[in-house]
Amino acid sequence: MVGCLAAFLPAVAVNAPAAYADDMVTYEVFSADVPIANIEYQDITGRIALNDVQLPWRADIRVRSVRGAPPDGSQVRADWRPGARPFRWVTVRVISEGKVICESTLDIGNATCYGITPRVPQ
Repeated sequence: MVGCLAAFLPAVAVNAPAAYADDMVTYEVFSADVPIANIEYQDITGRIALNDVQLPWRADIRVRSVRGAPPDGSQVRADWRPGARPFRWVTVRVISEGKVICESTLDIGNATCYGITPRVPQ
């Protein structure tokens, strides 16, 4: 009888939330020339913005996916405009498991790194 009853019950679609295995990354922003920058980074809750941060800055952050695409992947950005000038360099980094997976150094006022786009200087 139980088998017959199951045949008449409607199918129920269940949309389970996506399962994530959170990863840890280290974000770094540093400069020998620029003392303060605005910093944005991605963590498991979304994009975080910090204003007027003293450099150097370093933080260990939990993300959804180190090498994932935005918005779940690791990313860090530093903006030091309007104080940007030629030869006033700022470096941003994403570090995973002790290895730099992205590093960007610019002097134009806005440097970014994304875990999905590995960029490591040779």
